[in-house]
Amino acid sequence: MKTISLPSAFRPITERRNYLRSRVRPRRSFPAAAVFLLPALVALAAGCRSPRPAADDVWLRDLTPEEYSRLEYRIQPSDLLDISVMGEPDLSQVSRVSESGFISFPLLGEIRAAGQTAFELQKEMQELLGRDFLVSPTVSVFIREYSTISVLGQVRRPGAYQLRGRMTVTEAIAQAGGLAETANANRTRVIRRLNDQEEVITVRVKRILDRGDLSRDIILQPGDIVMVPESFF
Repeated sequence: MKTISLPSAFRPITERRNYLRSRVRPRRSFPAAAVFLLPALVALAAGCRSPRPAADDVWLRDLTPEEYSRLEYRIQPSDLLDISVMGEPDLSQVSRVSESGFISFPLLGEIRAAGQTAFELQKEMQELLGRDFLVSPTVSVFIREYSTISVLGQVRRPGAYQLRGRMTVTEAIAQAGGLAETANANRTRVIRRLNDQEEVITVRVKRILDRGDLSRDIILQPGDIVMVPESFF
């Protein structure tokens, strides 16, 4: 008996389905290491604190996109500022912010710099100079050196690092070369001094590596110490 090959439209549904599946390329799965390619992650991270974070602490998960964009770096004591006034070379200078948060500037005397962004400070200085001394002055403020944080323990390059703008625990560890093989990432701690009291924040770094969850990463403050302990297992 002669076998008749039916057109594909008349072949059994199961046969056509199997054929189509054989033609579809399997979807690639990305390795967990791809997490390291995220610019915001820069290598590691996440945070988890117990007890509940203090009111003045900044957690990424609590911010709207608009609020996040406003988190500009604010000048801190010990920052080194490069200040210039257009057309007035005698007024241009490099100033170190004092421990009390002030700088000394010709004509203006003591000005509070700590707590302001560079843009806010230059705007204030333009207004003060324009009020009594110069006509429509243009002031530029550039932060040449930042205050520091420390990354210690089981990281590849422990030490002090400049706090350049907004920096999280994950980014700080990345700057220190990443975690050492002996690191107990889920017991990472941030040690912070507030009003002469020490506060310790536990950060579950391994959680971010496993889940890619940045919601518990915290933003560091000047003087913070990130301590990564050793794993004994």
